[in-house]
Amino acid sequence: MSRRAPTPSGSPAMRGALLIVAAVLLGAGLLANGFRDDDAASVSGSSPNTTRTTVPGATSSTVVQAHDPAQVKVLVLNGSGKAGVAKAGKDQLAAANYTVLEPGNAAGGTVTSSIVYFVAGYDADAGTIAAKLGLAASAAQPLPTPLPPSIADAQGANVVVIVGTDAPIAGGAGAGTTSSTAPTTTSLP
Repeated sequence: MSRRAPTPSGSPAMRGALLIVAAVLLGAGLLANGFRDDDAASVSGSSPNTTRTTVPGATSSTVVQAHDPAQVKVLVLNGSGKAGVAKAGKDQLAAANYTVLEPGNAAGGTVTSSIVYFVAGYDADAGTIAAKLGLAASAAQPLPTPLPPSIADAQGANVVVIVGTDAPIAGGAGAGTTSSTAPTTTSLP
């Protein structure tokens, strides 16, 4: 009588069971890794100009990125009382590739502190525009609804700049000045 010696690879049933066990372990490992909270991951936000990044040991933050200047419509209004200031602001922003609407005068008189109003999602652009015009970052503010009396028509602009007497293009000192935004005299055309 001859006995058959077991083969090193085992029976087909044994090999199948080992493959199933290996597949289950591999699948469980991949599944657990997929649900793990990884602190070093970067996650892109819901819009093309928002990025959320998480860094190990830091809290999560949202960074709003400025749009391509050609995609930002800017309206420049002269509130300084000096002729040609809105056009000078328009020319300066157009040179930086912004889409600048036809400039005009702010309604209601002279403004001593420049304001850079922005619609939702354009706050980073307003900050950049303020800097390009030599204005303080604090000049950037959300555009209120209804429009302030100094803006008769925003013309669909994403950013509206009211150039006050503090602006360098109006002969002011720029970002280093502080003063009120209350109208004091009538604007010049």
